[in-house]
Amino acid sequence: MSSENSNEARFNKLRKVIKEAFGFYDKFQNNTVQQEDVGFIMRYLGQFPKESDLQERIIPELLEDDPTRDGLVSFDAFEKMIFRCLSEHIYDPDDAETLLAAFRVLDPEGRGYIDQNLLHEHLSTRGGKSVDGFREKEIQDFTEYAKDKDTTDSSRIYYEDYVAKLTADVEKHLESLYQDARRFSTKS
Repeated sequence: MSSENSNEARFNKLRKVIKEAFGFYDKFQNNTVQQEDVGFIMRYLGQFPKESDLQERIIPELLEDDPTRDGLVSFDAFEKMIFRCLSEHIYDPDDAETLLAAFRVLDPEGRGYIDQNLLHEHLSTRGGKSVDGFREKEIQDFTEYAKDKDTTDSSRIYYEDYVAKLTADVEKHLESLYQDARRFSTKS
């Protein structure tokens, strides 16, 4: 297979992944999604913007491409934006050391865990701004994923285990997306 054919195949694979993620939220099957769904789709695709970035930059950019959509975001506008974000790593996730350092700030006693209620409080007002906080469903999904299933005390988040699990899962998921995005950006 030639290099050009290989790049085309990777582009098509990445476009398919983006289309599938977008399609999950395209309730009317008309290549549009609600503005509030853009963040969910971006996070699935490995980009983690703050809520304020979504509201102040990303959504307005997506809507300026086609202002006649009554506030809906088109696939074409989203695809163009997400390819740029992936290839330029604009909203990449933090690395393991950064995450561990953040958790350690919340654990001044050095116990190795954080109470689920304390974590909920911090996640709902991320950065001190409620606009950047996570939505309740995201917090529930996070705590369910982060909990140690083998302990009897489900109110504790053992953050070193969580970061190791998260890092492995995210790296595995994102590597194929980034690989395809990098190859696509060299093709364009």
